[in-house]
This record gives sequence, C-alpha cells and structure tokens, in this order.
Amino acid sequence: MISKILIAVDGSPHSMKAIDVGAQIAAGLNAKLVLLHVVRQQVIPDSIREFAKAEHLVDTDVDIFIRAAKHMLAGAVDNIRAAGVNDVDIEVEEGPIARTIVARAKNSDADMIVLGSRGMGDIEGYLRGGVSHRVETMAKCPVLVVK
Repeated sequence: MISKILIAVDGSPHSMKAIDVGAQIAAGLNAKLVLLHVVRQQVIPDSIREFAKAEHLVDTDVDIFIRAAKHMLAGAVDNIRAAGVNDVDIEVEEGPIARTIVARAKNSDADMIVLGSRGMGDIEGYLRGGVSHRVETMAKCPVLVVK
C-alpha cells in the first residue's frame, strides 16, 4: 500500500506536472506527500541574487537557494490541498541531486518517488543519463517519471 509519496521538484515544467500527478495519486490513496527540492552548491544566478536583494536576504549562496526553493514549494501546496491532499511536508536539502532524492525517500519510508522526466539540468544530464534515470536505477521503491 502506498501511504507516503515523495515528489522531487526543481521548478521545471516536468517537475511541476509531477506535482499535479503525485497529488492526484496521493488524493486517491489518502497518502501523505513530501515535496523535496535538492540544492547543489553552485554559482548563484543573477535572477536569484535579485530575488535575495528584493527580499532583503543577506545569506550565503546555498541559503539563498534554500529560501527560493521553499518559496517555490510553498506556492505548490495550495494546489496540492485543492486536489484533496491535506498532509503535505516541504523539505529542502543540499547534496548530489539523485543520491539525495533516493536517500530521503529511504530515510522517510516513502513508498513511491514521483519526479519529472527532464529538469533544469544542463548538458551534463544528457551525457550522464539525467537525474530521473539515476533515481530509477538507485531507488528501492517504485519511481514514477512524469513527462
């Protein structure tokens, strides 16, 4: 039985669709949803720096990414609740993306992982197989990849 679903979200159109699909499944099964965004350490883009400046944030680059991610995920919660899911958690972690998603699913006893087929990654994702492929390979629970 599926009682907890972890949805990995990076803000891409496919991951936003994964939220909708995961919410529909969770609503039908009365399952708990965990929205997870993984932040990897990187150079912060100007658009995120502008967001930080507008919000009067004076944090490290990773802290800025974490705040922006929480803001993005919080915006999805209203749509999830409208779909009939009342038990929703938001989590943001730092680390290698695929490994962190799989580890978080295992540590939280998630029964299923839902994620988008293509994310916000770069050419490296195409060359190395992409996050969704690595999650499918490493996860011990079912993985639903949404296009």
